[in-house]
Amino acid sequence: MILTMKRHAVRHDSGLHQVKIRIPADVVERARGRVLTVTLPASAAEPECVVSYKLGEFCKGSLRTRDARTADLRRHAVVAALAGLCDAIRRGPAVLSQRQIVALSGETYRLLMAEHGDNPGSETEWAQFKALTRAALEGRIPGAPAIPERGRSDDAVITELLFGAEGELTDRVNALPVTEDMRALEQRVGRLAYWVLARHGIEVEDAQRLALLREIARAALDAGWALKRAAGGDFAPDPKAQRFPAFETRAAGVSLSDLFDRWQKETKPAGSTVTTWRGIVRDLAKACGHEDAARITAEDIVRFKDSRVALGRTAKTINDSDLACLRALFRYGLANKLITANPAEGVKVSAKKRAGTGKLPYEDAEIARLLALCAREEHPARRWIPLLLATSGARVGEVSQLWAERVREIDGVPCMELRPAEDGGSFKTEGSERIVPLHPAVIEAGFLRFVDGKGRGPLFYGRSRGKGSARHVSKGVGNHLADWIRTQGFDNPRKPPSHALRHAFKSAAVRVGMLDSVADAIQGHAPKTEAGTYRHFDMKTLAKAVASIPIPILRDADGGMPAEPVPRTEERRSRP
Repeated sequence: MILTMKRHAVRHDSGLHQVKIRIPADVVERARGRVLTVTLPASAAEPECVVSYKLGEFCKGSLRTRDARTADLRRHAVVAALAGLCDAIRRGPAVLSQRQIVALSGETYRLLMAEHGDNPGSETEWAQFKALTRAALEGRIPGAPAIPERGRSDDAVITELLFGAEGELTDRVNALPVTEDMRALEQRVGRLAYWVLARHGIEVEDAQRLALLREIARAALDAGWALKRAAGGDFAPDPKAQRFPAFETRAAGVSLSDLFDRWQKETKPAGSTVTTWRGIVRDLAKACGHEDAARITAEDIVRFKDSRVALGRTAKTINDSDLACLRALFRYGLANKLITANPAEGVKVSAKKRAGTGKLPYEDAEIARLLALCAREEHPARRWIPLLLATSGARVGEVSQLWAERVREIDGVPCMELRPAEDGGSFKTEGSERIVPLHPAVIEAGFLRFVDGKGRGPLFYGRSRGKGSARHVSKGVGNHLADWIRTQGFDNPRKPPSHALRHAFKSAAVRVGMLDSVADAIQGHAPKTEAGTYRHFDMKTLAKAVASIPIPILRDADGGMPAEPVPRTEERRSRP
């Protein structure tokens, strides 16, 4: 885990916001001395820029902005890039083929061409660039200035110092002996190697790193030749640019859609989750311009997150939906050896809960008015679901999946068995599956007679399209019910139409002195401690607790009286 400071770091001699992140203890020694290059995102106040940070005990340096909001966005980019590097270090070295090594070197070639191609400068600069790079590659010099990812190395002074000032530069380089000393090669192209490996979240063994350094040096020489020609006015395409293949991991060809489909088949998430998350994956592919899961980087995820922020999505929605989806999907791909890194790990939106935005329960008067309206309804979902929610604290998605066969007596107590519908339904969590006694008010209202009349099957929806449908048909029941409740004047945005009844039940449980553990068991909330998982309640205990919840009654709603309760059924037949 990366430990971060709560505020942006500051320097007394600079007005720019700083970043200071402690390197995790398990990787700090292996990360020490490395250079982390990060593309800091643009904002309304600042353009995009690239910054390199040399790692020690901390990753620290400037965020290149005085704007606090821009600094927030950029700090997330640094955190994401650092998390990717640390993950790569933890996974250990990858084994690369010769083709992969050349492909990686091609990315450094394209980097140099993109950085300098429009304004190559002078031919002399690139002659010196090539001379130092070739001399480092052949072990002819003891050291060399680093080729940076952005900007140019200062080669003029060191070229004269190492090779002298007299004669042709090529002859002066050739006059030095070839050795096996690779220190200058590491100094010359080591930063480019760190840059390209970090892009893919890869670590390599020393032997493969040396092979990569040599290929990067050759790619830099090719770029140097092309840029020298451009400096002389020849901007013709470089034929050597075609020699670099695209980098492909062993997971090449695994698209985001394929990855999502495999995850879905194995994990079998709720239909609503499938619908929502598939849209998120589609939006990510559109934002990146491709569907190759192996090519998605931490920087891509940060940019995608920033785009969601710009659209006005709340921090909670981005963290709990967009980023939760991507973390889960890439975590699955990583665990199944389909990709080599999880680029979404560690990326999040800083969220602070604001006053006036929390969810609220219905007040007693609101519950009484809603139930009075429901008592007049003939539509089964409108008539019964709000009453069941108010008397059990259940989620609307749980009750809407109720089947007649699962309303039965247990130990003489009329109960409803809440579990995923037999035709492909799903619940939010494993602990949501439970049995809840019916409140006396439900029985007095004639719910058991209604169930008897249904016989078998779903109580609140027609037969679904079956397993394999993206979203279970009961989801529509809850959505339509919410719309109807809103049209009845329950339009407080802090009181979700159905879920406010769940909040109200928990609040009422406190007022009547119900134990938290009992209320949690009735509502399907997970036990707060491990010890709580050992606690089990019999139906009579739960029935007594449910019956203790008072149900507000409105005797005069909108100028009329609610429908009279249906008399209690004298005899209730047991269901298997």
